[in-house]
Amino acid sequence: MVRVCPYCSNVDVEKLKEAVGEENVKTGCVGMCRAYKTESVGKIDGEVVIKQTEAEFIEACKK
Repeated sequence: MVRVCPYCSNVDVEKLKEAVGEENVKTGCVGMCRAYKTESVGKIDGEVVIKQTEAEFIEACKK
């Protein structure tokens, strides 16, 4: 399960849903918006994951 904030995770939610399946993506606050302004941030299986780019984050979600 992947959780990202549609406003501050720096991840295109639609691209993420296409990559890992809509049923595996939830949107909402992940509590990291103030700490990371340019990195892509979200939670994968409950663990915070921070990647330098959106593409790297989506790849991490596929694993």
